[in-house]
Amino acid sequence: MNPGASARFVLTVEPDFNRIRWAPGVTMFGRDVRATIGAVDSVSAAGKRPLLVHIGSVQRITSDARGLLIEDTCSTRTAVLGADPVSMVITAFAYTSATPTQFFTDENDAAAWLLEQSP
Repeated sequence: MNPGASARFVLTVEPDFNRIRWAPGVTMFGRDVRATIGAVDSVSAAGKRPLLVHIGSVQRITSDARGLLIEDTCSTRTAVLGADPVSMVITAFAYTSATPTQFFTDENDAAAWLLEQSP
């Protein structure tokens, strides 16, 4: 969450959800996922919130990172926003995560899904 040109991701707190934007070309490692979980936890002291994740042009997600993402429960639900089918393939594992997770290519659809009431 370090601001600046070398930031691997940026976390912002929106009125209704948290947002993570990954830097272009990043390979996500386990340490990156642990950093995002810690950052989300630190801004969510009042309780878990929905999370919108912009994966953009993430290069790769390592198996260690995948395992952590699947087990992660730092949000109530997660919308993964990608630009194309390649993004969907990169994040296909997320459908088995511990919290409800969906992939979107439209930000408005992703935000609407995040704000739906869980059954």
